[in-house]
Amino acid sequence: MPVAAASVALVLHLAAAAMAVVAVSAAMDPAEWETLLRVMEAVSSDRDWRSLGPDPCASPWPGLECKPVPSAAAAANSSAARMHVTRLDFGAPPSPSCKDGAAFPHLAFSLPHLQSLFLVGCFRNTAATAAARATPFTLPPAANLSSSSLQQLSVRSNPSLSGTLPPQLSSLRSLQVLTISQNALVGGEIPITIGELNNLVHLDLSYNSLTGKIPTQIGNLHTLAGLDLSYNSLTGSIPTQIGNLEFLQKLDLSSNNLTGVVPSTITGLKSLTFLALSNNRLSGHLPAGISGLKELEYLIMENNPMGVTLPPELGEIVKLQELRLANSGYSGEIPDSLGKLASLTTLSLEDNNLTGRIPVTLSRLKRMYHLNLSKNGLDGVVPFDGAFLRRLGRNLDLSGNPGLCVDGRAAAVQVDVGVGVCRRGGDVSAADAAAIALFRRDGFPLRFAGGRWPPSALVAVVLCCCCLLL
Repeated sequence: MPVAAASVALVLHLAAAAMAVVAVSAAMDPAEWETLLRVMEAVSSDRDWRSLGPDPCASPWPGLECKPVPSAAAAANSSAARMHVTRLDFGAPPSPSCKDGAAFPHLAFSLPHLQSLFLVGCFRNTAATAAARATPFTLPPAANLSSSSLQQLSVRSNPSLSGTLPPQLSSLRSLQVLTISQNALVGGEIPITIGELNNLVHLDLSYNSLTGKIPTQIGNLHTLAGLDLSYNSLTGSIPTQIGNLEFLQKLDLSSNNLTGVVPSTITGLKSLTFLALSNNRLSGHLPAGISGLKELEYLIMENNPMGVTLPPELGEIVKLQELRLANSGYSGEIPDSLGKLASLTTLSLEDNNLTGRIPVTLSRLKRMYHLNLSKNGLDGVVPFDGAFLRRLGRNLDLSGNPGLCVDGRAAAVQVDVGVGVCRRGGDVSAADAAAIALFRRDGFPLRFAGGRWPPSALVAVVLCCCCLLL
């Protein structure tokens, strides 16, 4: 190509690029701008929003995100694509703060291309318990929401937001993430229409004052990956329909008043990595086949009156990192199979009715850093060597098991695990337990039962003296 022709082509290319830049930076539609101003003025008094000019997207306002959305007419005429508001954030810095007496921004749902709305720490009236100062949680009529493009709605940490979950939420059919959390005055039941939000990937209704049963319609949310209903006052049983959520990775129903057994359908949640059911009134056996949850990493079920023996099947959940079953009325022996959980870092079995010996297999868990077996009826010699005791240190608690004792070599490590030193017969006396406590506290034993040191204590003292001489 001749140089002149190449130059002309380059000029045309640059001109086209410049026109494209102009095309995607066209100003906002005046009607949309007016709606945005009314939303800002209803929620925030940080500044005089009208004085900032008619094009909020040219130099974006705090908490505002704009994107060009070309219309069909604009494409046909090669005209500029207008800028539209696609995200609004209020409450959390650097976003605009919410003024006293701010109203829930109904008009925001009229912004035609809004995809994300965040109201975090926004409604915080100091007299929140007084009805006159609380902010009602209401939405526009369902007919006004049917054309909404909203994909994310987050209403979090608003202590003066009050009322119930609006049933019109089901009209926001494009929603993928719905977070209504930490709003103490939001109560009532979860509307059954929640099951109509077919595009939901994440549903978080935690830390509210919700009551009633978990609606079975939640089982219709087939794309759900995260479900958090924790820290409410929900009652009844866990619906079996939760087993329909085949893509679910996180399920947190802790700190409610749920009763009954853990449904067998939960074993169908093959993608589950986090299961928390603590602080409820669940009872009975865990479902057979729970070992089929091969992706499960966290099983947290403390403070439930289960009242059964620990299932050996727990040792087959190979990816478990945390197993917390404290204060749940478990009886019988600790299964040897738990020693197969090579990824386990935390095991909490305190305050149960467990008996028998501590399985020696637990000493092989190289990633363990927190072990609590206190307040049970365990007995015998603690099967942990000095290296294990040093690694866990204060994160190991065996107290409250009168029949447990550590051998002399383990005692020399000077890690307080809450039990005394074994005597020759393999048990420990109350006096010796008190003496070993003094040894750990002061660095030197004062007196053992009968006025004599047992051989294990003498060995410990000799070893300490040798170390000092070296």
